Amino acid sequence: MSLDIEKQKERFNSFREERLPVLHDFSKGLGFQNPHEILINPEKFLQPISSWLSDQEISAESKNWITVRIGYFLGELFVERHGGCWSVFQAPSSRYYGHFVVGEFSSFDNANALFDPMEAAFVLTSQPKGRSLVEIVKEIEDSLSGL
Repeated sequence: MSLDIEKQKERFNSFREERLPVLHDFSKGLGFQNPHEILINPEKFLQPISSWLSDQEISAESKNWITVRIGYFLGELFVERHGGCWSVFQAPSSRYYGHFVVGEFSSFDNANALFDPMEAAFVLTSQPKGRSLVEIVKEIEDSLSGL
């Protein structure tokens, strides 16, 4: 399957525009106080979202919905925590080619450190009840700092 990188770049604009309203609605839907703060201080929401996610029985019908929101959250958490940014990965030889990734971190020594938040969210939502968002964040950080 050939990926049209130009189409991915076009899709990325929509992706970027929708991530903040989607996160705000997600936070609001979970009943968090000051749900708008998820956009400026995602760190504050890590433990509560992890607790909520741990208790969820994720059905096939809701998996994509939850995965997208957790992916957006992971990306924003790493942007804020480690001074990173979202981008479309454009190295054709990489498995991340065309993926929406977070990288260009100011707090990791390796300038090439990056990860795919949606892929990480998919892995997490594929785990059984008891899964930990806090733990996957730690695993990602350990992996990025080890590069």
